[in-house]
Amino acid sequence: MPENAEWEKGQLGLLRIDLAKALKGFSSDAPTIDIYELSGSRLPRDDFPVPEMLLLMLRNFLGWRWYGPGEKVRWTVYGTFSGEPIAIELGKFGLTLLSSPALNKSQKRIEGQLKSAVKIVEKFIKPVLEQQIFSGNVGLGNHLTEFVSRYEFFRSQADKAFRRAKRKVKEKPTAGNEHPEGIISVLMLGYNRSMKAQQEGFYHSVAMVDAYFSALEHRLNLLRAFTGVPLPEDGFKAFMSKTWNEKLDELLGANPSPKARKTLQGMRDIKERIRNPFAHGGYENDKGALHVHIPSIGTIPGNITKFGKSARFSLIPIGANDHELNCTVFDEVDKLLSMGHLAGAYRLMEAGIDPSFDQESLQSYKEAISGGEEALERFIDHWSHLWELHTNMDY
Repeated sequence: MPENAEWEKGQLGLLRIDLAKALKGFSSDAPTIDIYELSGSRLPRDDFPVPEMLLLMLRNFLGWRWYGPGEKVRWTVYGTFSGEPIAIELGKFGLTLLSSPALNKSQKRIEGQLKSAVKIVEKFIKPVLEQQIFSGNVGLGNHLTEFVSRYEFFRSQADKAFRRAKRKVKEKPTAGNEHPEGIISVLMLGYNRSMKAQQEGFYHSVAMVDAYFSALEHRLNLLRAFTGVPLPEDGFKAFMSKTWNEKLDELLGANPSPKARKTLQGMRDIKERIRNPFAHGGYENDKGALHVHIPSIGTIPGNITKFGKSARFSLIPIGANDHELNCTVFDEVDKLLSMGHLAGAYRLMEAGIDPSFDQESLQSYKEAISGGEEALERFIDHWSHLWELHTNMDY
């Protein structure tokens, strides 16, 4: 047996010794069980957030009998506690402990021991998981709809607020009113309402900008997988460590068109003028938030005349025109990421597929895209079928 295999066998033996101590009273020697004679109770999600850890521990490491999948059940493992039969199953409606009625008073103890044992397994497999992540043998949850919906919500709210700011207040006619106080009152009312609406638009627009950059970061990570381009040995870690700017360059190519360059520069300007200052406590990278006092003169902003382009230059940092221009840039970026050589990858992402970065998965995305529209739709339909199958546990 190779040296490495001997070491792994020894580590597994030590793990089983530790688990035997933590799971005192548990045994894999399960008798033939009629599962319907056992009483069931839900295991707390907070205590067992990753049910698969129980399957790994009890089936793979401790050799418990198991069954699965079944009707609305993904898996079940069987054993005993204090000589009485127990089973743990993951079903559509949660993780369930099935046990003999004789163990009703022991349930808290059973849960506590299982929870402690899972922590031992977690420590044992963590180096393996880290290595898999480093190698890119990982998947990403596709939450694009959530990120985009948040962006669209704040964009819509900002649009509404800025439209309200433009509305004029109509003066209600008053018989015999010859005094100018009424006109002044109406003007002030209109001004106050407009300022309030502009302020609301500003708040929502800042939130929109932040939401868009979050959605962009998520989108770029998903798109990188769906391009199907193979990754070098440490390529996944290297890509995830890049800035969104660097990720955009990798996805769009080294020589984008003049129009694309202009759009990307617009993104960088929004990042510097709005996103960074409001996301990082008001600090601007060009020192615009810093003010130097000059005796007998006053204060000078750290970015000097560039302060004219700062969000703080205006009473309302983001007005209707700024908001509209930002939206235009974002729309143009969306087009860049959904056209040309990225069209197929964007379609896979938009379909809600959870991508994986292992070489086999990357190759499958590449083949689906290169096969044309029909092949792409077949791939999406197949993935959707499997997703529904496992989500609903319709085995």
